[in-house]
Amino acid sequence: MTPNLSIVLNLSRWVAAWLVLLSHARHLVLVDLGGVQQATLLDKGLYFFTGLGHESVVIFFVISGFLVGGTTLHRWQQHGPNLRSYAIARFSRIYTVLIPALLAGLVLDMVGLRWFNASALYTDSIRYHTISLGSNTSAALDARTFLGNVLMLQGIWTESFGSNNPLWSLAYEWWYYCIFALFAAAWTGTGRWRALAAVAGAAILVGLPMPFLLWGTIWLLGLITYGWTMSRLWRPHPLLGALLLAIAVVWSRTSHNVNNLDHPESLLTGFTRDLLLGMAYAVALTSVTRMKSTVAFSRFHARMADVSYSTYLCHFPAMLLIVAVVYQELGTPFQLQPDMRGIAYLGCLVGVLLVYCTAFAWLTERHTAAVQRRIKTALTRTP
Repeated sequence: MTPNLSIVLNLSRWVAAWLVLLSHARHLVLVDLGGVQQATLLDKGLYFFTGLGHESVVIFFVISGFLVGGTTLHRWQQHGPNLRSYAIARFSRIYTVLIPALLAGLVLDMVGLRWFNASALYTDSIRYHTISLGSNTSAALDARTFLGNVLMLQGIWTESFGSNNPLWSLAYEWWYYCIFALFAAAWTGTGRWRALAAVAGAAILVGLPMPFLLWGTIWLLGLITYGWTMSRLWRPHPLLGALLLAIAVVWSRTSHNVNNLDHPESLLTGFTRDLLLGMAYAVALTSVTRMKSTVAFSRFHARMADVSYSTYLCHFPAMLLIVAVVYQELGTPFQLQPDMRGIAYLGCLVGVLLVYCTAFAWLTERHTAAVQRRIKTALTRTP
């Protein structure tokens, strides 16, 4: 992997995480674009930029396929599969943050539900008609939903736990990790157990809902992109890659009405748009390998990427509690006009959330390697 490719991947990770957070905050704090009084060109630019949360999740899937699928398959092709090490690495990476995030979300949601629900955000969020609030928080705080999220069954067996709606995509990624590992082990391994691995992978595929299967092809784009970047095949010029990505992002953002909850688009339409966006990002990522000069601020991007997972996973319950407290104690309503007051509120909210997520990552995500080592040591000692 070239230095530029590594830097751009880090840059993509933290920017995508920030855009998801910003999108959720804007949909809750500011009115939708259709409700803006005399929208200016600047207002439209603000809403375009703060509406890229869904596109960022698509890019996350490609990055995950690249970093997890591509690098693992390359290593297994050279040295043979190692499902044990792979499982430990994936488990420690995901659950070192997930379990604390679920517990923190439970505490924050219970505090909001018990003492700061004058806005009815936790019991009747549908009244606000915004994509940032997709479920009744109070009904999703039960033990069954918690267990379902621990087992990565949100979207299959349960809803996302509490107010933490972004957890839906984590279940997608987890099952992609499992399916990929089983089929890759069957392909690169030796012995009779290869058939068992393939059967197990097929069994998971059969049990997953259709959206999981469709968006899995976007995850596979990352794996394919890794092979492309490591091959001697033609790679596009960086300017062409950047142009294609820009066109795809603009088209994705403007081709569907994300604010219209009464007329949702079809599954196939949404998947096609996301697939084309994923392909454009894959081309752009591959074009990076032809860059002559080194991308600046490599250390900064690496440090910001180190907290991207925590940012994505734990911002929502904190955001909901903050706006509920501000509503109840200061009388500040939701979905303000994008004037100085509304933008200042949005900026302060995003700033506080980023500080919270960074602290959360310092307490959890930065210990991932240590957790992985302890799991390996414990399993080594076990007969």
